Amino acid sequence: MKICTLASSSSGNCTVVSHGDAHVLIDAGISLRRIRNGLFNMGLTPDDLSCVLVTHEHIDHIKGVEMLMKYHKTPVFASGGTGDGISNAMPDVGPYINRFTTGVEFDLGGIIVQSFETPHDVYESVGYTLEAGGKKLVYATDLGRLTDDVVEAACGSDIAIIEANHDRDMVRRGSYPEFLKKRVLSDFGHLSNIDCASLAVMSAASGTRYIQLSHLSRENNTPALARETVEFALLEHGIVVGKDVELDVAPAETAGRVYTI
Repeated sequence: MKICTLASSSSGNCTVVSHGDAHVLIDAGISLRRIRNGLFNMGLTPDDLSCVLVTHEHIDHIKGVEMLMKYHKTPVFASGGTGDGISNAMPDVGPYINRFTTGVEFDLGGIIVQSFETPHDVYESVGYTLEAGGKKLVYATDLGRLTDDVVEAACGSDIAIIEANHDRDMVRRGSYPEFLKKRVLSDFGHLSNIDCASLAVMSAASGTRYIQLSHLSRENNTPALARETVEFALLEHGIVVGKDVELDVAPAETAGRVYTI
């Protein structure tokens, strides 16, 4: 598999996963122009896409869905609840969404996809595991807390793209209105650096080789702080970055590292 985030932040999320002739986007929360440019740099076009897997219907995850479907007939897959949410936001897209039952496995041209529930403030948001060629990717963002489903999905993965959205103290001291602070810090908001570090430790201890921190808040986090928090937690458990695991931060607006596993 080849994996690359094209964007990863509160303003837009999109990741491409390729194996053989199968090319999948996880979320399409950026413009069609940016998706085209990101794919071009990987030797692909939107017409090569097998589908878009949507995690949930917030605009930073579905912004480009309508244009992909309109101009490239790209199939869209989502949980039933997310499908309903997309339909409400984009009525022209709704009838063409391929709805799946969360947790049921399906095959996309040799990439085996399984979804798992994530605790977020929408109905039936999901994360994904994608397996191909004996390797496993877990994608888990937009979750207010760690659950057994999330931990189970992450453990045993070869690469984990996981949310490190905020530093809790930065949120509390920051300029967000009180209602938004409560949302971010709630069990259905976003994952803190500390909780991300806990997931990273469990994942790395199970054999995960690559960890990429994603969906960082510009206002309430920095790449250096997120990385430092996770690296320190790993080291506390005897896991050395650069030796036992590779740790990276996904860029907010540009394509990240291309992983080949």
